[in-house]
Amino acid sequence: MKKILVALFSAILCTCVLALAEESSNQSVQINLIDLAGQKSLDAKDGLNITQVASGKNASVNLVMGSPGSILKMHYHQYSDEITYCIKGQAAMNVSGKKLVMKAGDLMYIPALVLHGSEVTGNETLQLISIFTPPFDGKDRIYV
Repeated sequence: MKKILVALFSAILCTCVLALAEESSNQSVQINLIDLAGQKSLDAKDGLNITQVASGKNASVNLVMGSPGSILKMHYHQYSDEITYCIKGQAAMNVSGKKLVMKAGDLMYIPALVLHGSEVTGNETLQLISIFTPPFDGKDRIYV
């Protein structure tokens, strides 16, 4: 099952990157998320650090990082579905009142309008790839 989810995520990510590259006047898009994550400094009191790494007409990709104890308050996205893949670390997730643990290798699909939030747990920095479709515009996160 895990291999199927990793293959599914890889296919989705490749599709998003190809679509973004196609929309960028036939310019290729290549971003090393491990290198990008290494360049970011984090402070738990600042919450999660969210960096948009690519965006196009149909999707956007963000690198999300947080120190242990960082919290992303409960919210929903009115228009965008979110697909999140955990690269490193772990987080306690609350998705529509259901408590989940997200750890390295886990993929989560959160449809638009579904209430969710998270807290970074454990002792290492959380690193996630978050894909939104349609693209996240910075205004489609509604806190409750």
